[in-house]
Amino acid sequence: MDGHYLHIGGQHILYDPVRLGAPGADLFDPAALAAAGRLAGRPEGGRGSALFITLDGGIQAVLRPYRRGGLLANLLGDRYLRAPLAYTRPWREFRMLARLKREGLPVPAPLAARVVPDGLIYRGDILVERLTDTETLAEALTRRALEPGQWQRVGEAVGALHRRGMDHADLNAHNILLARDGTVHIIDLDRARLRRPGRGWQHRNLQRLERSLRKLAGERDGFHPLDTDGLEALLDGWDRRTRADMIPE
Repeated sequence: MDGHYLHIGGQHILYDPVRLGAPGADLFDPAALAAAGRLAGRPEGGRGSALFITLDGGIQAVLRPYRRGGLLANLLGDRYLRAPLAYTRPWREFRMLARLKREGLPVPAPLAARVVPDGLIYRGDILVERLTDTETLAEALTRRALEPGQWQRVGEAVGALHRRGMDHADLNAHNILLARDGTVHIIDLDRARLRRPGRGWQHRNLQRLERSLRKLAGERDGFHPLDTDGLEALLDGWDRRTRADMIPE
């Protein structure tokens, strides 16, 4: 089992004992974190009510509550139908991140996940490491055009996860981080799943990313769109090793 389990104050918590130690019940409470002076801002758009926080030892982290999107957002908000812990969204994302990180793939390390049952429903949160000295792809393109080499590295990061079989449910310009050192990371793996590599779902991931870039180009003045050279570079990075490994669905 990835992580250690703790049951405290009606909360079920899965955590990394090496990075975090045994967490207290207030680790996921924004009010308690604010009172302790641990809040450090919010991520750029597209990531709901996530918070940047500082933990003991100076560890920088992102706290993200699980909230529904789409048509169910107003009706159900942060409530999910109760399920065994292994099948809840926080548990699944924590374990997937732990596995992918252990394999050296470009995702943040999970620190803790929480499930709070209440009758037939539950609420949940996840705490992951904050990747510092980064900006989202959306932020970067609002400021400047990307060089083909940068687009290629974006494609390489997505391709590495595709070869592993990671189907990202919401690959968009807010969920790709560009680091100052040139590396690229993929975040927010809620609802992602590991599956057999195949052209169909991999192409749908790329199409979703392209749609998000087109949407931002229509919403933000001065946004630098994905041009033909950038698209070719992205696909070249993605396709360099991915094509040979893909199995038709």
